[in-house]
Amino acid sequence: MGLPCAFSFPRRAGSKSDNAAVRQAIETTPPLVMFGSVNERMYMAEAGSRAAFIPASFPGAIIRRHTGTPFMGYSGATWLVQEVCNALFDALFHILPLAGQMDRVAATPARRHAELAWDEDAKAALDALVDAQPVLVRISAAKRLRDAAERGARVTGEDRVRVARVELARAALLEGQAA
Repeated sequence: MGLPCAFSFPRRAGSKSDNAAVRQAIETTPPLVMFGSVNERMYMAEAGSRAAFIPASFPGAIIRRHTGTPFMGYSGATWLVQEVCNALFDALFHILPLAGQMDRVAATPARRHAELAWDEDAKAALDALVDAQPVLVRISAAKRLRDAAERGARVTGEDRVRVARVELARAALLEGQAA
């Protein structure tokens, strides 16, 4: 379907999965859509992930409601494509601001702000944060992070955006503050 795979971990009969590595991958490389078991779903919740989850492994729900599951044959492939498409729509819904969130954001200023200079390490930090996001939400994440970092610098009277300001913007967005 053309979407990049952020990470994968095999299940092997007779050996235990490296759950610490799975948890670390979910935290450091957030997926857009996650295929897995209840374990991966718990790790996503612990990390605050907003990725769509598609049950694809045990332990998990025993009952599946479609004849195409597990993903076998034409029916299974059709079901899988539908689930991924639904997950992409859910991802878009999560990145679009809700009316209540738009009301919390400060009004657009009537006066133009002068462009703020960015330190090279601040640009690199912003690029690294954006590159770690799922491909579908990168533009939105970049705008929210950039706006939050510049707003923070302006409010505190700084003449340029430094790497510490980018980290503060990232932390504020993770806590759910409006960007």
